[in-house]
Amino acid sequence: MNRETTFWSIVTALALAGILVLYAQHAGLFDQEKAQTVTSEAQASTADSPDPLSLDCVEHSGLARHDHITLQVFIDGNPYVVESAIGIQTDACNGNENYMHTIHTHDDTGRLHIELNDPGNISLGVFFDIWGHHFNETGIFDYRVNATHEMVMHVHASGESATEDNRVTSFDDYLLQNGEVIEVHYRTKAN
Repeated sequence: MNRETTFWSIVTALALAGILVLYAQHAGLFDQEKAQTVTSEAQASTADSPDPLSLDCVEHSGLARHDHITLQVFIDGNPYVVESAIGIQTDACNGNENYMHTIHTHDDTGRLHIELNDPGNISLGVFFDIWGHHFNETGIFDYRVNATHEMVMHVHASGESATEDNRVTSFDDYLLQNGEVIEVHYRTKAN
């Protein structure tokens, strides 16, 4: 390689590096405060501070409450599978199949089993704490509400459809009732 070719190769490499630095600066990658905010928002999860009921274990004998609801989750219109055996044979419940969390699944149909030793209410957020995923009005899983996306939740009877009349805004605080269908949507905002 001759000197002139080497010189122009170096100039080209420096120019490309300069363009990349300018782009990164424009995107805010060098703004420490912004970078920390984005990182902490992405890592913050409601499952990091679980509801005490999510740590309770129940035995199938002598239950004060045994209800069922159906949970359907959609991410950008695509169904998300609510896995089987959530809340069964966990470390918190001694890994024993006879001791399960207060809300658990047996299959991947989205049917949640709500079981309590004592009468009382339980919120949807407890299930997400057991599952170990973020869920509230700010987002679900690793998806967060932003300028282009929103969270929408509907609660209706089996056989009915989601409408504005059955839209709720309580998300993780919603108290579960037997026989309900709960639809959670993380979706593009309507214009």
